[in-house]
Amino acid sequence: MEIFSIPKENVITLDSKNTTSIRNIYHTKDRERRTCTALSIADPFKISDIPDNIDSRIFHFAGLISGEFDNEMIKTLGNRGKIALDIQGFLRAVGKNNEMIFRDWKEKKEYLPYIDYLKTDAAEAEIMTGVSERKKAAKILFSWGAKEIMITHNKEVLLYNGKKAYTCPLKPRNLSGRTGRGDTCFSAYITERKDKEIEKALLFATALVSFKMEKPGPFKGTRDEVEDYIEKFY
Repeated sequence: MEIFSIPKENVITLDSKNTTSIRNIYHTKDRERRTCTALSIADPFKISDIPDNIDSRIFHFAGLISGEFDNEMIKTLGNRGKIALDIQGFLRAVGKNNEMIFRDWKEKKEYLPYIDYLKTDAAEAEIMTGVSERKKAAKILFSWGAKEIMITHNKEVLLYNGKKAYTCPLKPRNLSGRTGRGDTCFSAYITERKDKEIEKALLFATALVSFKMEKPGPFKGTRDEVEDYIEKFY
């Protein structure tokens, strides 16, 4: 039974005065409307933090607030492996009262061509493109250079690769673990894409995050449990 975990010897820790911490207050039953407040912010990552001897097939930029990564890291690491980037770490900023606000990424057209896997949610995609229809927004992001675009929504996950739009429904039986939906879905997808086609990777990632949303906290299940969830609900 395969358990999703990372060996401790493969983890490099970096010192920071604070860790990034965000308080989410949900206002609707579907947990789509929420107020996010920054409680603390970690020190930014620098290219010098990445050892030269790190050999990775995918470099995952999983930021929470803009400024956590130097943009030039995208180009530099793009020469060493594929780039997977969650756009929330480049759009979300902290307002005057520590509330989270969204601003377009001014340098998006310069850096999107370096991104192999791009993840946004429906609102973030609209901020970047000015288009609310998800498939149209994905096509625009592709035209700007991103190669595979994932757009999450409360009903489904969309994936566009320039040739075809793939969708897979979310099927959680409750939303008690809604926080972390996008991060979980995207990380599962890029991991599966290492050796699977888009449709299979998308199905596995969508089922995994549906399962995860039924329980608060990070996903701690096994591959067998996800496969069983697919068998039951997909």
